[in-house]
Amino acid sequence: MPTASRSRSSRLDLLILAAISLGGVAALAFPARLLAYSPPCLVTLATGHACWGCGMTHAVVAAAHLDLAGAWRANPLVAVVLPLLVVAYLRFAVQTLRGWRALG
Repeated sequence: MPTASRSRSSRLDLLILAAISLGGVAALAFPARLLAYSPPCLVTLATGHACWGCGMTHAVVAAAHLDLAGAWRANPLVAVVLPLLVVAYLRFAVQTLRGWRALG
């Protein structure tokens, strides 16, 4: 039985990896649509003040298009957050692919 649950878990990890990858490709291909459909900041809605993460979606999309000045203007914390996101994604991808290969 542990093999069946591990297989389901690995499939779910691979599905999550594919969804994140597809989201990244969509952000590169259709940035205006991504920004139009991104949810509003709940902190700003509740308090009327911008939070530390406000503008991060715009910043990440700008950085993905190599508009580093635009990314910095949207949120200077993109210089910290984006590299951490890339490292986290790559670690997740490597772990998922290793688990998938181990099953096959």
